[in-house]
Amino acid sequence: MSSERQRTALLVMTPPEGRQTLIAWRRRFHGEALDRGIPAHLTVLFPFVSVAELTPGLEAELRSLYASVPSFAYALTHVRSFPDCAWLEPEPSEPFRRLIATTCARFPDYPPYGDRDFEPVPHCTVGKTGERHLLVQILGTLERELAPRLPIHCRADAVSIFREGDDGCWVEHAAYPLGHAA
Repeated sequence: MSSERQRTALLVMTPPEGRQTLIAWRRRFHGEALDRGIPAHLTVLFPFVSVAELTPGLEAELRSLYASVPSFAYALTHVRSFPDCAWLEPEPSEPFRRLIATTCARFPDYPPYGDRDFEPVPHCTVGKTGERHLLVQILGTLERELAPRLPIHCRADAVSIFREGDDGCWVEHAAYPLGHAA
């Protein structure tokens, strides 16, 4: 795959202790993401620029943008679902909504999930399936096994840009620190 077709994503990674807590369930219910190098995270913007467009100028722009956004604490608190996945809800979600809005305002040519009308819901995916009966089973397991371990306390200190490789695996390209909390 050429670098013009390789994608990037802007993510807030769940801190290492949170990723460790989630690893067993993500391995069971979202193993393909782990196999492709995608850590537990909350998406800020996907898809973003192609790998070929990752220039020093763009990286400086991202560094400046995120330095103006205060870091913030959050917790992953409840198991929720979309029609195709199980996810954890961050509380508060408003700082993520502002982070997404700030990023989209700076880069209007890259709407969330390629849809200008889409209103992203901040979430950390734990399981994914296209089959409703399997999603019901996943949700039941997560409610029994993971929910008692919640909340998972986290801090958003940086936005990372991940890039897709020729093999379809993702690697962190850079991390852009958020500013100091007020």
